Amino acid sequence: MRDSGMITFSFEPRAEDVSWSPDQRPENPDRPEHPELTGADFSLSFFRADVRLLLHGVDLGLRTPGLSVVDFALMLEYARRELETRSDIAVETSVTQHVFSLSRGPETVTVTTNYAPGAAELTWAELCRLTDRAKAEAFRLITTAHPELRDNAWLRETVGVPSAT
Repeated sequence: MRDSGMITFSFEPRAEDVSWSPDQRPENPDRPEHPELTGADFSLSFFRADVRLLLHGVDLGLRTPGLSVVDFALMLEYARRELETRSDIAVETSVTQHVFSLSRGPETVTVTTNYAPGAAELTWAELCRLTDRAKAEAFRLITTAHPELRDNAWLRETVGVPSAT
């Protein structure tokens, strides 16, 4: 069994993204009749961050102004769900088109990307914990900056409440 301490993960909110500012109410100005944030807003437009990701010595960190924390977390969750019935999957971030390829073997999951050299290996349990952690961290960061978003049904149901599995 690998030591889970060998996985380093965090989101580092982008300073230039004003949606993180507690003084700026996050709403979509293009929809004055329905300004509340939708799933597309969370996944494509708001709450961008860099990703710090080190898997057993392989740096898969990602620095880009366009990556939403929700998009990254849901991309990981989708890959994990698909790997339950498939042996290989390639998933892509919605805005930045960074590709993560995952292959599930008998003992490990191998992760490669289109932006970093090398391949990382982790166990299925580690992938599940990483996915849950990414979702929880996205929810925590967003609702710390904007506590009122705890009441956003889409965010709470899709990202915030851990599954009972």
